[in-house]
Amino acid sequence: MTTLLTSRRIMLGSLIAGFLACAAAPDAAIADANFVFALTAGVPALKGGCTLCWRTRESGANFAPLEHANGGPSRIILMRHADKTDDPNNEDLSEAGMARAERLATYIPETLGKPDYIIATSHSKHSNRPRETVAPLANALGLKVQHDYENDEFEDLVDEIFSNPEYKGKTLVICWHHGKLPAIAALLGAAQGSYPDPWPEDAYNLILDFRYDPNSGSAPTVTRVTEPF
Repeated sequence: MTTLLTSRRIMLGSLIAGFLACAAAPDAAIADANFVFALTAGVPALKGGCTLCWRTRESGANFAPLEHANGGPSRIILMRHADKTDDPNNEDLSEAGMARAERLATYIPETLGKPDYIIATSHSKHSNRPRETVAPLANALGLKVQHDYENDEFEDLVDEIFSNPEYKGKTLVICWHHGKLPAIAALLGAAQGSYPDPWPEDAYNLILDFRYDPNSGSAPTVTRVTEPF
């Protein structure tokens, strides 16, 4: 147990009681599992009633923008997946989330422009919500959803975006889990204060619109866009 806790970088001053490891969505917990610790009564607590919960989130303050002097996308639309259910074992969108995904299929092209590429986290045993969120958009535009990177591999994703000439001057949609969005925003060059950090737990309708000059390597302009639904 000590090795596992150390690998998750969870520091405890005193562990009074046992723990219960619950599978949960990576946008609401650790990428592989949600570790819930009860520090009362000496018995494991259920997820809904634990005394303390540790959830790994990445703050944008801990990340510096990656260089993109040799070019990169002209626009990046960064968003969280749509609404999830209350069941931590359900990897899919809720009915409200599916409805939001369908509306995004027309809202994004009409409001923000048609993307050239659509990127989402890879499917894990905890969540398929990012891919489900952008699937209607991809189908409407005849595009393939790229899902080569796992939730924790966001740094590799941003490096790929800025180093691969395929993306130069293009518009990308990136759909991810909210715990990593501030870090991704920082890596993409957003100034602190231009994005929420941490990303609110209940914010499913917020989009960050990044606009770049691919030839200058300068910082992007970042606009917060609130979906009207």
